[in-house]
Amino acid sequence: MQVKLVLDGDIAIVSLSGRIEIEKTQSFKQACLQNFSDKKVVFCMKNLSFVGSSGIQNLFNVLNDLNCNKKLNAKIAGLNPDFQRLFSFSECANLEVHESIEGALQSF
Repeated sequence: MQVKLVLDGDIAIVSLSGRIEIEKTQSFKQACLQNFSDKKVVFCMKNLSFVGSSGIQNLFNVLNDLNCNKKLNAKIAGLNPDFQRLFSFSECANLEVHESIEGALQSF
């Protein structure tokens, strides 16, 4: 998975692309904690590759955990239809999903 960071005022836009590697999810969580604690963050997932439900569910759980514990203020943008379906079955009640980065930015 590749990560690209863009700052829009006080909001970090983190664009994720490529394949999700489930074994790197915890290091991704640590990087988020180190770089985005107490910040507003939009995770754009429109360029992620589908690698199976366990990989994306694990990523959703990490983002939800960070958001639930108020370690960061996160939103998700650009989920493809397969990821949207999986997200709807997840236990990530505190994460907002937006169709676009613009919509997520406006929701802050």
